[in-house]
Amino acid sequence: MPLEKTNRHVNDQEQERGSRSLLTRPLKWLLVCALTLGAFLVANTLYLLANRVADQTDWEFFAVGKTTLPKLFQAMVVSHTFVGIVFAVLMLLFGLLHLPRVWKRHRRRTVFSGLSFVAVGLTLAITGFFIMTVAATRNNEWAWWSHVVCAALAPTLYLIHRGVSFVPLRRVDFTRFSTATAGVFAIIVAGHLFGPRERTLTLEAQIALSKGSESNGPGGKARLVKDYVSSDFAPAGYVPPASPFFPSAATTTTGDYLPSRIITRGDVGTPAQLQADLNEFGFAVNTKIGAETCDRCHQDIVEQWSKSAHRFASFNNPFYEATINDMRKNAGVNNAWIDEHLENFPDAKDRVAMVRSKWCSGCHDPALMLPGDMDDVIDRNTSEAQAGLTCLACHAIDKIHNQTGNGNYNIADEQEDPYLFPTAATGTIAAYLHDLVIKAKPTVHKRQMKKEFFTKSDYCATCHKVNLDVPVNNYRWFRGQNDFDSWHDSGVALNASRTFYLPPKKRECQDCHMPQEPAPLGDVAAKDGKVRSHRFLSVNTALPFVRGDADTIRRAEEFLRDEKLTVDVFAVTPESAAEPIMAVERSEIKLAAGERYTFDIVVRNKGVGHTFPAGTNDSNEGWLEISILDDKGATLAISGAIQPDGHLDPYAHLYKSIMLDHHGERISRRNAQDIHVAAFVRVIGPGTADTAHYAYTPSAELAGRSVTIKARLLWRKFDRPYTEFAYAANRDAFKRFDHCPDLPVTEIASDSVTFHVTNTPSPFPAADPDPKDWMRYNDYGIGLFLQDDTRQAAAAFGKVAQTAAQRLDGPRNLARVAIREGNLALAYQHLKECERLSPGDPQTAWVWGTALQEDGRYEEAVLAYLRVIEVFPDDRSAWRNMGLSHRLNNNYRPAIDALDRVLAIDPEDRVAHYHKIFCLRAVGREEEANTSTEAYEKYQIDESAQELTQAFRLKNPGVNFETQPVHVHELVPTGAQGHVTMTSHTETALPK
Repeated sequence: MPLEKTNRHVNDQEQERGSRSLLTRPLKWLLVCALTLGAFLVANTLYLLANRVADQTDWEFFAVGKTTLPKLFQAMVVSHTFVGIVFAVLMLLFGLLHLPRVWKRHRRRTVFSGLSFVAVGLTLAITGFFIMTVAATRNNEWAWWSHVVCAALAPTLYLIHRGVSFVPLRRVDFTRFSTATAGVFAIIVAGHLFGPRERTLTLEAQIALSKGSESNGPGGKARLVKDYVSSDFAPAGYVPPASPFFPSAATTTTGDYLPSRIITRGDVGTPAQLQADLNEFGFAVNTKIGAETCDRCHQDIVEQWSKSAHRFASFNNPFYEATINDMRKNAGVNNAWIDEHLENFPDAKDRVAMVRSKWCSGCHDPALMLPGDMDDVIDRNTSEAQAGLTCLACHAIDKIHNQTGNGNYNIADEQEDPYLFPTAATGTIAAYLHDLVIKAKPTVHKRQMKKEFFTKSDYCATCHKVNLDVPVNNYRWFRGQNDFDSWHDSGVALNASRTFYLPPKKRECQDCHMPQEPAPLGDVAAKDGKVRSHRFLSVNTALPFVRGDADTIRRAEEFLRDEKLTVDVFAVTPESAAEPIMAVERSEIKLAAGERYTFDIVVRNKGVGHTFPAGTNDSNEGWLEISILDDKGATLAISGAIQPDGHLDPYAHLYKSIMLDHHGERISRRNAQDIHVAAFVRVIGPGTADTAHYAYTPSAELAGRSVTIKARLLWRKFDRPYTEFAYAANRDAFKRFDHCPDLPVTEIASDSVTFHVTNTPSPFPAADPDPKDWMRYNDYGIGLFLQDDTRQAAAAFGKVAQTAAQRLDGPRNLARVAIREGNLALAYQHLKECERLSPGDPQTAWVWGTALQEDGRYEEAVLAYLRVIEVFPDDRSAWRNMGLSHRLNNNYRPAIDALDRVLAIDPEDRVAHYHKIFCLRAVGREEEANTSTEAYEKYQIDESAQELTQAFRLKNPGVNFETQPVHVHELVPTGAQGHVTMTSHTETALPK
């Protein structure tokens, strides 16, 4: 083609590009609509990004609030989503209609830029949909950034596409688009800065306010008694009798009752669902009361919670229901304190037991107590009675008053839900929009639902630390369950220098009971595919058993066995010898028929962060089962067998408590209000051990054969007397059983050693100590030391010093023994060896302090305790001993300061109050001394109650035997007793 014709052709094409569009009229209108929405989207996006930048830079004038969200912002989030969807659909439709028309022109730059725009647009839509459905969490940050980058690329690619297209973008069109975008952005920003920022209360709070005139607050029927404090002393956990929740320490922000919806959120299921559960199980199982709304985003957490003991805490717990109903019986209730303080309420006396039961309800029945229902007869078939601890029963707590427990929390009954449509029912469009805004801006929701103290053990102390007082027991202040202090005053919390084992880092309750767990259901709170477990796994196998939940039993048993405790058949002593042979499995020991042997079994609390057992130990049951097996596996002798009637061998080596009422009768109904004195308590503290002793004499028939001693640490939640009581008292809740259930028995740990039996005695060839066994020797010594068997403990700790010569454990523990025996010269010798190994060690400083204090060298003792406190600032024992050393050295003011530090940690420490009395009087602060005297008298132990224990022990020789510090169990031949034993829940069929 000639050059002139070619130029003319090109000019014609350029003229055609500038004058004739390739779009039909419908396509033009489609594009105009899309671009109009696009202008709004760009302005909307700029506004949302500006809010994010303001959040990051703490520019509160423009950023959304930390606890509330402007309605305009939420409207922009919702409109961004739905306008974005419409825009994406319009642009996709435009592209599908436009592409066939322009494809034939084969303009590579146009096609490439157009397809790039489409690809980025699709990515933008997909990531937006992902964010909208999965939530803007840290794990999905990649999706958010992808969405932002694509949002920036999309208009850029569109401009490039139009720039190289057959018909280029006109400047006037660009100006119109930019002006429209700027105008919309300006209007939105003006609305944000100057528009209304009203706060919206949730429906729960609105109901609470509207019922203010009807509710029975401090001046209503709940005010049974007047304030009885007649001096300057008021207990740290004091509950004013005017409180509507008295004697529970729980409070609400308004100081009044609140509607149950604040605890259940109105998620109560349907009557048909609840009735189906009641018909099948006797209590709610499948109806997840108080969790339906949360389940929309937190499926894994709700599923975990639904199997937890927390969920089954109220009248959906057959055992607790039996106990609380027993407590609420007014017949025979005599509370002289309440009688004395009654005011003009003629019906109050008839409700004393109901009012008293709120001591339990603050932790077990918040959906009943907080609305005031515990003041009257309870209908167990209501959703509130079957709710247990719901999501908001914990997450609505906004304050913990102190560390005295008894449910000492505050519920924020006027907490706002700032998100749109807070009361929308699940499954509605409004509920979808509510969740959409939360997922787009979850920070406010997180701040409301997850307080900082939720990750601390202090939070757990609100219900896992309790005491009883006169309004409940008509007796005196009495310490009950206390898992918090046994943790706090231990090496696990890094607060106890005197611990035998110091872990590398501090562990909170949540580290063990709320570990990270996979979240396969897509919980939006998941990080790296995991959430904090809300199963709250511990030792309760009874609750899952009665509802047939084998999976939860399995999990609980795995939790129990996960290096929590160990059992070690460690030593044997023949009757003819004075010293035991330790680490018996390393020596070829032969037993002589007819000779009596004593076997020492060591149980160590290796991984439990508090005492084992913990919780309600009057109904819990841990014990050792020790058996002798022949070479064919037949049981020759046994101690700790479960008898045919389901009760435990009365001479078993127990880990539990036995409490008595004021008549000296055993507490067997969990009737805490009647507890008067402990007849027996044995627990193993964190990082300590217990040593049990068993005697066995091989018979002549065993000569030439082998025997095995097998030790098993067993656990049953609950003991048989309490199970029988609960079943008899609450048959409606045990519908799956036609007889009293045989609860699971779990083997926590076991050990065994085999010996050959001969006709004649043979020497015991003790093997040389193995350095690998140093910790076993140490555990053995700890158990003996805690039984005051100092001679044998010293022998065991001597082996530690021999096998682990570079460790402090041997000489330091030998120093402890020497101090216990009063041999301070020997103690100083061992402590100097510790200083040679590790000068200035803070744990050794504790032992120095006790030795120097015992020696009357008080100033030096104080210096030792100061070294302890440098590393263990919350070591209450170090502060207490420092205060005592100061007092004995007549330095009263520093003694008071040290004792005040103890009371800041534990205001119920009676020993600190006792020493403070003398110090205050010495400096002339008589009124304060009188207050401390009242405190001491309140928390003092009633020594006279021991008379009841003596009488009880005389009637119960097994208990009397167990109370002796060192005692030897006889392994009873099975032929004589015919005992049988259950080994685990697998031998106890689950209910069908």
